[in-house]
Amino acid sequence: MTYPPQSHEPNQYGAAPGPGGPGPQPGPSGDFATEWGIKEHPARPKKVNQLTQLLWAYFGLSVLMLVFSIIGVATAPWWMGVGFLVVTGIVGLVFHALSVVIAWFITKDKLGVFGAQDPRIPLYVGLGLLGLFSLGGLWSGWGWLAALSVLIGLARLGAVGAGFYLLTQPEVEHYLRSRPGNQPKPPAAPPQGGYQQQPPAGYQQQAPQGYPQQPPAQGHPQQQPPAPGHQAPPPGYPQQ
Repeated sequence: MTYPPQSHEPNQYGAAPGPGGPGPQPGPSGDFATEWGIKEHPARPKKVNQLTQLLWAYFGLSVLMLVFSIIGVATAPWWMGVGFLVVTGIVGLVFHALSVVIAWFITKDKLGVFGAQDPRIPLYVGLGLLGLFSLGGLWSGWGWLAALSVLIGLARLGAVGAGFYLLTQPEVEHYLRSRPGNQPKPPAAPPQGGYQQQPPAGYQQQAPQGYPQQPPAQGHPQQQPPAPGHQAPPPGYPQQ
């Protein structure tokens, strides 16, 4: 009796068939917002997603502050230094873009380039700089713009504080340490000096001058050197 061929079901776990196959690996989802941490990534822990979202929220608040500055410039008189305010807002946005850089290092697992044993150390330094930038932008503008700058500055400081808290969580620490790209690269081994090459096959090394020669072949007596204090007779002189 013959049976019709049955179709094989796909592997629902994403692992190779047979024992010892690799488990499911997080791959690119094709969504920019998911890959860069704006939205939750299913392959990252929840608190890591919250950390990257806080960094993006920080940058969004900085962009919002720049927009409010431009609106305030449009309604301000010319003698209030509106051009300086716009330039300050643009330069400040460049500094606040450090939050996006930090999010990129987290999502792309590139913290190992800093060479720190703990991958959270460069993140602590980056968050500290963002906190300083937020303090510097608390008081800017005039009137309603000054009030908004204080509110946005406090919101950015809150995001920095929440980022410090998330970095101390074991879930975030274990995830960052488990990523191969976050580990420091081992130092390159120095080249070994004084290596002596082996002579090629069939090459007979000549003994240096003064080195004792091999004994002569059998049947040819070896001439002994003269004893100390005795002068060897010249050739042809009969020996006693």
